[in-house]
Amino acid sequence: MEDVNRVNFMIGGPAGSGVASVGTLFAKCLQRAGLEVFGTNDYPSLIKGGHNVYIVSAAPTPIFSLVGKPDILIALDKQTVEIRASELVEGGALIYDSNKVPDPRAAAGRNGIHFIGAPLTQMAATAGGEIMFNTVALGAAMGILSLDFSIMENMLTKIWARKGQQVVDANIAAAKAGYEFSKSALTAPFKVKIEFIKREKTLFINGNEASVAGALAAGCKFVAEYPMSPSSSILHLMAGHETDYGVIVKQTEDEISAANMIAGAGFAGVRAMTATSGGGFSLMAEALGMMGMMEVPAVIFSSQRAGPSTALPTYTEQADLQFTLHASQGEFPRVVIAPGDADECYVEAFNAFNIAELLQVPVVVLLDKYLSESSFTVENFSRHDLKVERGKLQTDEQMASATSFKRYAFNANGISPRCLPGQKNGLHVCSSYEHDETGFTSEAPDNRIKQIDKRARKLSVVPEAFIAPTFHGASEALADILIVCWGSTKGPALGALKMLNEKGVAARMMHIRYACPFPSATVAAALKRAKEAVILEGNSQAQMRSLILEKTGFYIDKILLRYDARPFTPEQIAAHVAGIAGRK
Repeated sequence: MEDVNRVNFMIGGPAGSGVASVGTLFAKCLQRAGLEVFGTNDYPSLIKGGHNVYIVSAAPTPIFSLVGKPDILIALDKQTVEIRASELVEGGALIYDSNKVPDPRAAAGRNGIHFIGAPLTQMAATAGGEIMFNTVALGAAMGILSLDFSIMENMLTKIWARKGQQVVDANIAAAKAGYEFSKSALTAPFKVKIEFIKREKTLFINGNEASVAGALAAGCKFVAEYPMSPSSSILHLMAGHETDYGVIVKQTEDEISAANMIAGAGFAGVRAMTATSGGGFSLMAEALGMMGMMEVPAVIFSSQRAGPSTALPTYTEQADLQFTLHASQGEFPRVVIAPGDADECYVEAFNAFNIAELLQVPVVVLLDKYLSESSFTVENFSRHDLKVERGKLQTDEQMASATSFKRYAFNANGISPRCLPGQKNGLHVCSSYEHDETGFTSEAPDNRIKQIDKRARKLSVVPEAFIAPTFHGASEALADILIVCWGSTKGPALGALKMLNEKGVAARMMHIRYACPFPSATVAAALKRAKEAVILEGNSQAQMRSLILEKTGFYIDKILLRYDARPFTPEQIAAHVAGIAGRK
């Protein structure tokens, strides 16, 4: 019996062979067929060579992470067959280049799957060039799924139109060759079939891309960044939109310069940002403290990877939470946001720029490699009703009548009026030194206490409702267990909820986005009312659990930690939670 519109796909090969390109194209074909799609990659820190894979899960209903084993595997080399064929489901299909893998059954070491050997390189050469062998492989995958070829044809036309009709025709011919070959190679209908579903247009976008979209929508006009994976694509994307959005993009000599530049831009009234990973954020720590002292707004996107030091630079982790919360010397407020999917990346990127100016603080948006480089199907971002808010930034009219302007004036909420360089009556000092209300250096003990307390009061302005965690799954009254997670663990945890329900476990999920300011009241209330609670984290020390204990006094004794630099899977979470609930 065929499974309609549910498929898992994997393509593997050496770096430089187009693995990610084909995987993304496959995902976009299914998106255009009306499916919900999730895609992610796995690759070592090598420029060329090494085993790379791109994996896709698709379904007719919302999907938030990879679920299940692959139904189709495209192997671009023999190593992929040897490593990955065992992961295929029974009845799955292995598509390979028959010239590169002469004995696929021996390499796979298994039976129970379809072996579809095609001379991919030859077929590509016939269609117009060997470089298109990936397009042939993509066509072969679509052929066994019986996908309407016009969907793929339209997508290839759009992608290659800028290269001219000859290139478009060659790619379509290559895809058609693979499509027809695989259809004829099957002796029986394949276990999965894709049928078109009519629906509103969606986006297929990863966390970094969504963050860039949110930043541009929020009016970011200056980017200073030194590339560091997995944040580097943020720099590339911003540079690509430089002229469209009037953004100045500067690739700096290092992360120290990047952080200092955005501090200067924030002082000048420009919405500014940088992006980095843990090692680069380490170098930014001194400038972060300066931003806190100067009370200038700035946004830093930090995408976590496995540390310390260089460690595993192309793999994921959630081990920078406590570091981000406490980076730089002294005490000063900062905001730390950890979105969980592409839609939240867009919204929280937008919010970050508003918050930075409303509170006059640095804001860190904490991503990770898994979130940065995983792609999600999302509805158009225009549905979000988001408005730019610039806080106490003074207008020229307000400053024209200002007398005895005090940039760091003491007040109830700690947020002082802010003016721009050159505005009339706005003369003040803005430096890294402790200062009085005018900005002039002051070492007086009573002033020091007042300034620390003033800065600390800013965070109390943020409403609990704005930073509150989101809840998913069973109702509070019916839930057997509360799953607590943060950041990118959201997707796998959502995937686990359905599996747990099938096991007879009514699970509720609490996803925490704001680490600072922390939604203490909401989190404490949810934990107090829960029959049982478990926390999921991608680090070895349960860093969010420590933060929850610090802020609420509640200790979560049940934990599931993963720190092999790989993301959680829904199956892993469901099995662990079911065990706690007494159901296997």
